[in-house]
Amino acid sequence: MNQNYRWRIIALLFLATTINYVDRQALSFVMTDGAFKRTILGLSPAALLTDEHLKQFRIQMGLVDSAFKATYAIGFLLIGWLIDRVGTKKGFTIGIAVWSVASIASGFISTVGQFALVRAVLGLGEAANFPSAMKAIAEWFPKRERSTATGILNAGSNMGVITTALLVPFLMQQFGWRGAFLISAVLGVLMLGIWWVSYSKPDETAAVSETEFRYISEGRDVADKSQETSRLSWAQLIGHKQTWAFSFGKIFADPVWFFYLTWLPDFLLTNNQLDRKLDLKNFGIPFLIIYVVSDLGSIFFGWMATRLMKNGWTENKARKLTMLICALAVTPIYLIPSVHSFTGVVALLALATAAHQGWSTNVYAMATTLFPSGSVATATGIGGFLGGMTSMVVAGATGYVVATFGYRPMFIFASCSYLIGLIVIHLVLPALRPIEVKNEQFSPVA
Repeated sequence: MNQNYRWRIIALLFLATTINYVDRQALSFVMTDGAFKRTILGLSPAALLTDEHLKQFRIQMGLVDSAFKATYAIGFLLIGWLIDRVGTKKGFTIGIAVWSVASIASGFISTVGQFALVRAVLGLGEAANFPSAMKAIAEWFPKRERSTATGILNAGSNMGVITTALLVPFLMQQFGWRGAFLISAVLGVLMLGIWWVSYSKPDETAAVSETEFRYISEGRDVADKSQETSRLSWAQLIGHKQTWAFSFGKIFADPVWFFYLTWLPDFLLTNNQLDRKLDLKNFGIPFLIIYVVSDLGSIFFGWMATRLMKNGWTENKARKLTMLICALAVTPIYLIPSVHSFTGVVALLALATAAHQGWSTNVYAMATTLFPSGSVATATGIGGFLGGMTSMVVAGATGYVVATFGYRPMFIFASCSYLIGLIVIHLVLPALRPIEVKNEQFSPVA
């Protein structure tokens, strides 16, 4: 029997997260395609794209992106609740099926209205990824390993961006933007089958050895074990400071991350002051560098918090110091609009995205310890909903801001958001302590 089967589960979640990001990230590269712009604007294939057309396109794409963020936020709330009710396997299966159907439909749209609808459905399905993953980590890992496990999982989002940067521009050159959407959507369909046949809870997995099962079980505290078959309602969770501390970690970071994901290809393609230009043939390498470094940041900062706790630090001090370092590492990004060196821009973006992923890893790891295990997905869903709603507002404004003022205001916003977020988190929850549940009324998990 396998002594380390739990790490196979992380590999499975890493793969799912990678594919999740390929399907959502394809748009940011398709946005650079002239034929796609003409379709969205309702122009003929031979029409000349003017500056006014491009301004209109950016505003429309900001609204389309806002539709995705709105349903992504709602999906977090609903699917987090669903997963705690029906279980990780069934809940995530539903999410993968919904986002795969939407990804396929993206290749058949003909108007901006149709595309907004498809992206809204995509957001609803893709919201299942992180609530499912965090619940799976809570089921499979003792608390002392959850930061490391979350760091590896979170690196899947970066791998998804890398895969998209290497795959989608090539597919666009070979098969056009419709073909790029359709072929990348096949990955989601494959993931649906892989997930269904591969995932189960530790006590339902024959391949897990008795030694590993005991290790997983003994790594949970008494509260973990007594609460894993119970759950807190939305109303009960909202009444706890822990829920708001976690949510502020999402509110101040998610809009920045989504800004990177959606708009960086356009920024690099249209920034006339850079000493090097990008096109579809050379998108891959810069994004490979940015998001490989981002992967390393996710894993390193997850490991850092774990290491500090193993050395006797409290979770409160370990996580907040790690998050402070991440927040400080993001601040130089406000310089990007003034940097002429393409290499310098890539370096600043790599540092900022690595710091974001380190932040995100620790915020998600907080969820596995602040909340009863039977309520992790629901609590993650609440935080994701609030982060998504904030992202929806920012996404809706980004197209207008970029079209009117350029990218500088967005990078200034990105540079200070994490520091403000950490201050708010500390004010709300000076010490990271799990929810006290002695007097709570639980509902049974189905």
